[in-house]
Amino acid sequence: MKNLEIAKKLHAYVASGEYDKAYDELFDQDAVAIEPQLTAINFGKVSGIKAIKQKVTALGENISELISREMSEPIVTETHIAFTNVVLAKNKNNEEFGLSEICLYEVKEGKIISEQFIY
Repeated sequence: MKNLEIAKKLHAYVASGEYDKAYDELFDQDAVAIEPQLTAINFGKVSGIKAIKQKVTALGENISELISREMSEPIVTETHIAFTNVVLAKNKNNEEFGLSEICLYEVKEGKIISEQFIY
């Protein structure tokens, strides 16, 4: 799969919240995820699809409502995909919070081998 095709599918899956589909279809099984400290939960770097999915689930457990999401179109190079993701949500305490991040993915041999979120 070419990077542009991966980028379009990834962008669509993230926009619709279908993270498991993205991880199952587009990611290498040994992919790594780098997540800076967002809350009291600090994941740092996790390896493997199972661990990445657990991280996403844990982060999602604190969100009670997604109010809005704005994403830029993907920027695609020979080895990387990037886009911005700006989210407004409510946590379990019904408090609104915002997140503005750059999502950076490295691609090798038709699979995403790493994801990093910069915010």
